[in-house]
Amino acid sequence: MNRIRRTRSAAGVGAAAVGLALLISCGGDGGSGPNGGDADFTATIDGNAFTASAASTVAQISNAGNFAIVGGSSTGSSISIILYNIGGPGTYPLGVSGTVRGGLATVGSSSSSFSTPLSGTAGSVTITQVSATRIAGTFNFVAGTAPVTRTVTDGAFDLPVTGNGSATVPDYAGSRVDGTINGAPWNAAAVVMVAGPTSGTLAVGFSNLTYQMNLILSGWTGIGTYTLNTGVSRQMTVVATDGSLKVWGGSGTLSSGTFTVTTATATRISGSYDITLLPAGVGQAAGNLHLVGTFDIGIAP
Repeated sequence: MNRIRRTRSAAGVGAAAVGLALLISCGGDGGSGPNGGDADFTATIDGNAFTASAASTVAQISNAGNFAIVGGSSTGSSISIILYNIGGPGTYPLGVSGTVRGGLATVGSSSSSFSTPLSGTAGSVTITQVSATRIAGTFNFVAGTAPVTRTVTDGAFDLPVTGNGSATVPDYAGSRVDGTINGAPWNAAAVVMVAGPTSGTLAVGFSNLTYQMNLILSGWTGIGTYTLNTGVSRQMTVVATDGSLKVWGGSGTLSSGTFTVTTATATRISGSYDITLLPAGVGQAAGNLHLVGTFDIGIAP
């Protein structure tokens, strides 16, 4: 089974965030700082007001549409937001990897640090303005793992951007797979295309902290509806990632339903799915999985 891997862009921006964190830790509340007096970064952390000082706030762009935003306050609290594949205004999920359009967030103090898990649903950031010179938006997220978490609400930033990167995101960069599983909301934190349409077989893996999913569609012809279990290799497999070894779907009648492609270009495919998977394999799960949702998947060159 193919596993989801974090992309180099995610690692690169993560490294940038570490460097920025070191930068702001050396700054005080005096002086103009990297952004002078033109920095606005506020939030509420577990009910307590947070205001980043101008001298301890940095927004930096690297690669294409990847941003690191870091702010520290005079009380020792800090918030960092790492964004991937952000080329325009919109609402993006927090708690995702660099293969998705969205990001990760961390809230810290002098003694602890909590980051959004790769759940795909740890929060969101709404970008209202973005360019290579300025970024603005609002955010909220829950960091850490229950029962020890930090809740950040009412977040807002409006910052000048440093760095030499571009805010133009290649059309193939960043993907999205979301919907419901047995009626409960689900969002992929990572999406990897293992085999592209030009091979004649589309193979995609997507995952979060709950499930690892793998889809195979042979006989690719572009736009159209692909019915699973139709005598060719068209199937989905879902594995629970909680260590229980529960598996659903696979070949034959274990997978049924449709994967509908409504747009298909050299760089992206999008559409919807309605799939039912039966329990299979070791540690058999109780009951079927019914997956309904939409997708927008990039095809890297």
